[in-house]
Amino acid sequence: MADTTETNRALIKKAFDGLRHGDPSHFLPLFAEDIEWRVMGSSAWSKHAKGLPTVERDLVGPLFARFAGPYLNIPELILADGDHVVVLAKGDAETVEGLRYDNDYAFVFRLADGKIVEVREYMDTILADAALGR
Repeated sequence: MADTTETNRALIKKAFDGLRHGDPSHFLPLFAEDIEWRVMGSSAWSKHAKGLPTVERDLVGPLFARFAGPYLNIPELILADGDHVVVLAKGDAETVEGLRYDNDYAFVFRLADGKIVEVREYMDTILADAALGR
């Protein structure tokens, strides 16, 4: 279990080291084909997407279309236990309308065989609706 824990922590840490600088190149390849991503809450951005094409179409694509420049996500804390890695992070982005979108996040990742198979994303959904639109 310790080996799995440290391997998964290292994969997520490397992904967020890139996101800290607006580089998702180590994050996106971690998505499993059967990934499930839940954005928790009851905002327009809250949803449950199943499968890589759906995650890309319904979550990643619409989100990144709202940003004027790079989207930074700076990790503050990374905790790992077996297949699960929890990241507390702070977003840093500007929308195409010039609004700040600096959300606070708690991500709970579940990995299998070095791939992210499940994500639960907790954030300020009121900020998401206000800055990103409904």
